[in-house]
Amino acid sequence: MGQERTLVFVIAAGLVLLRSAVFVFFDAVFDSDQAIVGLMAKHLAEGRTLPVFTYGQDYQLAIEAWLAAPVFWLFGPSVLALKLPLLVINIALAILLIALLERELGLRPALGLLVTSLFILTPPGTAIYFLEASGGQVEPLFAALLLWVTRRRPVMFGTILAFGFLQRVFTAYALGALVLIELLDRSLFTAKGMRRKLEAALAFTAVWQGIGLVRAQAGSAWGPATSGSYAGLPTTTSDSAALNVGLLLDRFCFDGASLPRSLTDFAGPFLSTMMGGHREPLVDLAIPSVGTQGVDGLWIVLGTTLLLALARIVWSAVRDDERPWHPRLQFATYLILVGTQSSAVYLLSQCGQISAMTMRYTLLTVLGLVGIVAYHLVIEKHRLLRRLTVGVVAVWALVSLWDHTRLLADFVGEPPANNRQQLANYLVDNDIKHGYADFWDVYSTVFFANEEVILSSTSVWFIQEYEWIVQNHQSDAVWITREPCDGGTRVTDAHYVCPPRAGP
Repeated sequence: MGQERTLVFVIAAGLVLLRSAVFVFFDAVFDSDQAIVGLMAKHLAEGRTLPVFTYGQDYQLAIEAWLAAPVFWLFGPSVLALKLPLLVINIALAILLIALLERELGLRPALGLLVTSLFILTPPGTAIYFLEASGGQVEPLFAALLLWVTRRRPVMFGTILAFGFLQRVFTAYALGALVLIELLDRSLFTAKGMRRKLEAALAFTAVWQGIGLVRAQAGSAWGPATSGSYAGLPTTTSDSAALNVGLLLDRFCFDGASLPRSLTDFAGPFLSTMMGGHREPLVDLAIPSVGTQGVDGLWIVLGTTLLLALARIVWSAVRDDERPWHPRLQFATYLILVGTQSSAVYLLSQCGQISAMTMRYTLLTVLGLVGIVAYHLVIEKHRLLRRLTVGVVAVWALVSLWDHTRLLADFVGEPPANNRQQLANYLVDNDIKHGYADFWDVYSTVFFANEEVILSSTSVWFIQEYEWIVQNHQSDAVWITREPCDGGTRVTDAHYVCPPRAGP
């Protein structure tokens, strides 16, 4: 079993590396949101700033920048250096999930690998989010597993919960799942259970207040030479977690009339896109490729299998002696509850606007699907039904693996260009130091230029120092536009560099 486990871990790491390569080793999938995190890491590595929260925000911790800063210090700023810690988190998450499926549910490592493939081999349109350096896409999934592991170590649990919650509020789903399980197995209100909850709450509060106090003293929290009042941001001292929830509630949009349509869209096209259940152009999923993901009809097969597995789980919960909160089933139940909360909140908060472009708000749904398959394999007594579930998941995994392999081959054979990289190269090569551009061009171009070029945003901005620098060099500041201009030069298929003061 030890050799099998080691081999499975190596295979899992290799598969994660394969499905992540396009988003880590190439610059094509990189925008200003990610560039801001990259610039934060660069400023940290250079000792210019100590950001507590992501530039331009007062609620999302700058953990990704702190993780990337040592890599930047060693190897210099690059997309690869920025995303390397995220790649490590993805690999660690996959291995930890396989290990927990074995330890908690008794699944052999090889079978655990197959179940975990629902995360490992998520199609390109979903995997892109797990490698996106924009403040916390994959971290809530990792935090959910860590919270399960530390659920009986209250100080560690409270600390992880606080950091996870401040990084991304979706981490709270893990807490909700654990509380419900402990309520059902009647361990929540025991003396030991209450003592653990009190210790965890104290640890959570200490981290929460500590981060708030550090943030209050960190004048560079929003970037070099940037203050919260100047940036027009809500300012707090130690109540950043409350602000995190407040901002989430501000974006919550419930419309009862649209709920039936939302359910249909979510269970059909949305989940099908999330799991590669139909043929779909990758360019529609923000991936610069002429390729596609998925196979038509695959979601009908996989979705039906998941529904049958869920029906068997409900039947078992009603008829068998082992309830979902039985120790042997708790971990699978936990994953299902986490995913259910993620799906439900997303459904209820979008006013009917269910779209793959907002998939990042419900990525924890993937853990719920893992939980359904794992639970079913543990309790299923009929060999045929068990083999059917294994077979369908295996076919799905092979299709997704093929999609990732084709995409990687396309990128290796003909790497797509990033317009902002081309723009940065042009500006540096022509000794252009300052300019104005739209937000979506500013920070990615500055990052690719390694800050040899400083741009001012014509819309929203997050780094005041850039604004001051360009204001002091207006006479030689070019304008970067999407439309032709007099005396301008077309640099990319979407960018024109216009003379100073010419404007758009």
